[in-house]
Amino acid sequence: MKIMRQHLVALILVSLVILLSACRSKDPNEELASESQYKVYYINSKTSGLESVNYEIAATEKEDQLKELFDQLKRKPDNVLYKSAIPETISVKEYKFNEDGLLTIDFDVSYSELTGIPEVLCRAAIVKTLCQIPGIDIMEFNINGQPLQVSGNTVVGFMTAEDFIDNTGSDTKVKLYYANEEGNALVEYIAKVNLTGTGTIEELVLNELIKGPTEIGMMKTIPEGTSLISVTTKEGLCTVNFNEKFLDKVPNVTDEIAIYSVVNTLVELPNINKVQFLINNETRKTYREGTAFDGIFERKLQLIEGSN
Repeated sequence: MKIMRQHLVALILVSLVILLSACRSKDPNEELASESQYKVYYINSKTSGLESVNYEIAATEKEDQLKELFDQLKRKPDNVLYKSAIPETISVKEYKFNEDGLLTIDFDVSYSELTGIPEVLCRAAIVKTLCQIPGIDIMEFNINGQPLQVSGNTVVGFMTAEDFIDNTGSDTKVKLYYANEEGNALVEYIAKVNLTGTGTIEELVLNELIKGPTEIGMMKTIPEGTSLISVTTKEGLCTVNFNEKFLDKVPNVTDEIAIYSVVNTLVELPNINKVQFLINNETRKTYREGTAFDGIFERKLQLIEGSN
């Protein structure tokens, strides 16, 4: 019995050593598998959002990985509830990489046939899938060499995976800043915007700001006739491009409040911490009556009413 107990204790100790070794050591094959596994994004059956499927990539070079994942985006998914992200009619003329992690895809004119929610979901699926490739951090789309434009001839510009919201067709709350009745401070307003899929969250927020408030005790800060030409965000810096009407005076609203209603509103978004302005695609040194306008703006909390 004593010998049996000794054998049993020895067996238990050996088992523990094996278990502990297994916990401490990492299977190199498992690590390799995780590095080669990507998510391919497809469109759901209602055309209201994206669904992802794990995919084991075979290619090892960046350009080959790009082509392989692009082919996956065009193929019919195995899941019957999903739809391919890219219609068969759409083809690519050229891919371009640069050293800053920018990938430019030049589509043929057939991409122009995509509009509204299907276009945004297609674009989102491409960007969210391809930006997983090491060395691709940001993307832009061209059509026959010209920048992609959507609703109201707005240039889409640079895109990252974080720019897109999957759950289109739903409402989300955003924080906007309008002027108070005296026009010398900002007033916080919580608004609901509908994620229709026709633009990025930056576009939706800025267009709400352009419309102006509906609540008593608040004034709009953006002049009538102002239109958003483009808005792009890269590495936390949001570049807002308005037409020249943005430089018009809003009665009883100070220049500082007009500028920072835009800045503070945008910086409320999780992917933005700084803002810069363009007017008709160009930098302006001053805003209206001499306020410096060609730099980078950060949020000013002290301008919010009641913050002092």
